[in-house]
Amino acid sequence: MFGSKTPPSRSELVTEADLARSKGRLNKAILGYKKALELEPKDAVVLGKLAPLLARVKQPEAALESFRAAAQVHLDKGFADKALAVYAQAAELFPLELDLWRQVSQLHVVKGHRAEAVKTLLRGRLHFRRGAERPGAILLLRETLALDATLFEVKLDLALLLARQKQRDEALAVLEPLPAEAKSRRHMRRLRWTQAQVTPGVGTFTSWLRALLLGR
Repeated sequence: MFGSKTPPSRSELVTEADLARSKGRLNKAILGYKKALELEPKDAVVLGKLAPLLARVKQPEAALESFRAAAQVHLDKGFADKALAVYAQAAELFPLELDLWRQVSQLHVVKGHRAEAVKTLLRGRLHFRRGAERPGAILLLRETLALDATLFEVKLDLALLLARQKQRDEALAVLEPLPAEAKSRRHMRRLRWTQAQVTPGVGTFTSWLRALLLGR
């Protein structure tokens, strides 16, 4: 019809949304990115731009959905590095989303970067501090040790959390081989202190004092 206005193209919508975002007009930017996604639902770049904005306007479920969709599109196209970057950004914004830390770690493993995978899991573990969050912390520590079984302090952390979760037998099983693995006086002091926490008593307290004073 005469006088009808041509609807904006996808690129025009994205450009306008980018401008709105740069000016702090988050809701307008979100609307623009959503309209662009109606034209190209699997645009990983736009999904990645939309996700943090949704987080900023307190729409966590939608933000996570957008992050995960963006990462999956990158993976489907074989862009593991880009997917990793998306998951890493999501994990920093939503640190109690356990699967995000695990996804980042798994992608590091796929790339052959086991040390980075370990660092990721341990960074994630730091966010799981409350009692209700212990199962998540335990899972991250178990996966850390599956990648590197030599981490003495991680084993102590795991044993203590297991004990606090009323899983004392498992905690003791983790601690049992550690005297032979202790490589320093500090290790031995930390081990004896953890044993005293897991099985409180005169014997374990005395062992901790001996380690504190004599280093053994």
